Amino acid sequence: MSLLKFKDKDIQNILEEELVQRENINSKNNLPFKYSINIKENILNLDIYNYLDLAIRNNKKRRFLFVSKVLGKHLPCRACDMDNLGKDIVKVYEKKQDYLKSGVVISFAETGTALGHSVFNYINADYEFIHTTREKVENKESLHFLEEHSHATNHNLYYEDLKYLKDKEEIILVDDEITTGNTCINLIKKINELFPKKRYTICSILNWMNDEAFDRFKKLEQEVNCKINFVYLFSGDFEFKCDEEKVEDIIKCSENKENTILKNKDLRISYTYIDMKKYEHNKKYLKYTGRFGINKEDQKNLLDTVKKESFKFSIDYDEKILFLGTEEFMYIPMLFAKQFEDKDVYYHSTTRSPIVEFDKEGYPIKSKFIHNSIYNKNIVNYIYNIDKYDYDKCFLFCEFDKEEKEFKEIINVFSNTSIKELNIVMFK
Repeated sequence: MSLLKFKDKDIQNILEEELVQRENINSKNNLPFKYSINIKENILNLDIYNYLDLAIRNNKKRRFLFVSKVLGKHLPCRACDMDNLGKDIVKVYEKKQDYLKSGVVISFAETGTALGHSVFNYINADYEFIHTTREKVENKESLHFLEEHSHATNHNLYYEDLKYLKDKEEIILVDDEITTGNTCINLIKKINELFPKKRYTICSILNWMNDEAFDRFKKLEQEVNCKINFVYLFSGDFEFKCDEEKVEDIIKCSENKENTILKNKDLRISYTYIDMKKYEHNKKYLKYTGRFGINKEDQKNLLDTVKKESFKFSIDYDEKILFLGTEEFMYIPMLFAKQFEDKDVYYHSTTRSPIVEFDKEGYPIKSKFIHNSIYNKNIVNYIYNIDKYDYDKCFLFCEFDKEEKEFKEIINVFSNTSIKELNIVMFK
């Protein structure tokens, strides 16, 4: 099992100085926690603090989570920043190993869906792409596995339309962060029971696995009789300390906060309809998301369609615009946002992931809006910080073609912001 070695001591010294500065900033801003990161491997010599921040969650087993600044999930970023993550991971992949004849890129819902799709886009080989999903789809063959530490543990992989999953080449697993590797182990075992492989490559932005975790993968290599490699932008370890009493007070304040102020009763609502041409399961799902698998020809068609359909978006140069994806539906909204890189356009997504809000300097999640999922009404969703950036307009992307009345609750969320116009983008 090969690992990349960090060699640049000057960059390591700079990062260590930044760790001390980060701890001092947290103390100065009266944040109830401190954290430090020890970077061990960083093959592209990137600055990790351009990529992450740290937030609190309501879970005593693990009080914190790393929040990406460039993944396009919880925090707004430029679309190119998110897409470049996939490009950079492929750079590291190509430094470490050659491509096999064929393979499948699999990314993990919901946070990793766009990242894995971007990795697939930049891979220069005849591979396919699919992402796991929490959607339950009837009459589709699925591998079911668990992500034990997640707020939503169940994953489905609807693999029956994939051509290369059945051969003996490579599986590339993609997620934003690998800590224990247990989710990857669960999926590798499931896949290998049906379709043994020559190689698995586990790709991520962050890899926090310790020696014990790597040893589990060495044993798994012997068990499934194949190679397991790791590719990441950053590897290392971290230390987190918090004032538990102060954290509990912040959590109580966050839970008791009421958002129904309705600042903007004159919010303008409009609708845009995009033709993506290919659909799945009685036209309910978009083919090009990758939920049921796509190949390189499908990807080319997706990129061409986005270019052709982008004329439907009206954006002025003096407007600040948000392109907002929804849950697993992240990559296609990012592609549309990327068409307008010459304008003041930002991108991120709604999420099932609960994070504690705390409106203090130096803390990333300053506000939280709660609503029921557009797709599954019994699932709670969150939108972070949309009232903190003075957007003029938001394009909200919904994968399904829904009736306008079904957007009432999320429209109320936007009525609590200074956003003047909400354009709901649907596909049919």
